[in-house]
Amino acid sequence: MNKAIKSTSGTIKYRLKDVNSDKETSIILDYNFGRNNRIKFSTGYKVLPKNWDKTNQRIRAVSYIENREKVNSDLRLYSFEFLSVISYLTENEKQDREILKTILEKIIRGTNEDTNIKNTFFDFADDFIERKENQAKNIGAVKLSPITVRSYKQTINRLREFDKKLNYKLDFESIDLKFYYAFLKYMEENKYAVNTIGKHVKNLITILNRATEDGVNFNLKYKHREFKPVSEEAVSIYLTKSEIKALYDADLSKTKDWELARDIFLFGYYTGQRVSDYNGISSSQIKMFDDKQVFEFKQKKTGKKLFVPVHPKLQEIMNKRYNGKLPKKLNEPDINEYIKEAGRIAKINEPIIICRTIGGKEEVKEEAKYSLIVSHTARRSFCTNAYLSKMPTIDIMAISGHSTEREFYKYIKITPQERAVKIADSAFFKN
Repeated sequence: MNKAIKSTSGTIKYRLKDVNSDKETSIILDYNFGRNNRIKFSTGYKVLPKNWDKTNQRIRAVSYIENREKVNSDLRLYSFEFLSVISYLTENEKQDREILKTILEKIIRGTNEDTNIKNTFFDFADDFIERKENQAKNIGAVKLSPITVRSYKQTINRLREFDKKLNYKLDFESIDLKFYYAFLKYMEENKYAVNTIGKHVKNLITILNRATEDGVNFNLKYKHREFKPVSEEAVSIYLTKSEIKALYDADLSKTKDWELARDIFLFGYYTGQRVSDYNGISSSQIKMFDDKQVFEFKQKKTGKKLFVPVHPKLQEIMNKRYNGKLPKKLNEPDINEYIKEAGRIAKINEPIIICRTIGGKEEVKEEAKYSLIVSHTARRSFCTNAYLSKMPTIDIMAISGHSTEREFYKYIKITPQERAVKIADSAFFKN
């Protein structure tokens, strides 16, 4: 009998999926093997963070948790059986993620068959969204905006509606190309726009990728090249310098909500920031460098720290309507509603042709430009007008926070004629 000592080459650790949750959260098995190699696998058990002993990686001895000894015993058993099995693998097999996940699946799912614990797609999705929601609320390395969290929730709601309407019995195993085309058809029949459908497919793929990484999903049919978000080019406008001036000059004094939304929008335009950063700027963000006033931003989406000169127009707004202070914060939906009214008063009436696919049918209609203005139009207008004013791209990116020129050029919106005029001013065409 061979009694030689065999190495596992890895370590097991149990942790909670979300230590900041105020609800029960999943207990995750982490297996670290080799450099930068890690497998995360759900044990199927959940516990309140306050009842988890992080040091000993066990449920605390709390009297009202009746099955704590069973859970702790299972956790010990999972570790023992897993390390026992992999000790007999070849070195190559010990580095094969799929083999390791299969072993964990057999050990953990098999052991839990009599406990009725099962990670269904909707269970996992709800847990995923809860964790993302807590990420958005808590201080951490990466925060998700409430809008992104809401988008995930909308996707799961649409999938639940689909599942109920068609009695599809949706779960990880049933998510394949047949499901994909059935879901697209369902969304089209319910008059959803192409980009809305694409958003939900994209969110679904994100959730499935995470479930696969966590060792909960083993069905990879969603990775088929046809299983992808659908899209069409969206209409994204920018306001020209003359339209910005008209907006600035518009008399909105009789409707203070519109006036506030307009002023907040102009702060977005003259700083080039996202609405999450320019809506609610505080006086503590105004700094002095070499006798120049600048705004200090730490972008909520990227975490980047940026410095933007305080434009004279913003100082005028502060002095004229806010006693030298900054405008108060306004809910983003209200900004989007009121800025359209401000644009209407400013007579930003250029007709814009809109082509959209809704319910599988192309719709073409004409809308006044002011009706398309939203909070994000401010940032896009800054980038485009700064580019047309011949501000160096590297300086524009230093303000906007774009990481690459490729992303920046995808962002600006100019016509071929405007680009030709800008090119005509280059040194090549001067001689």
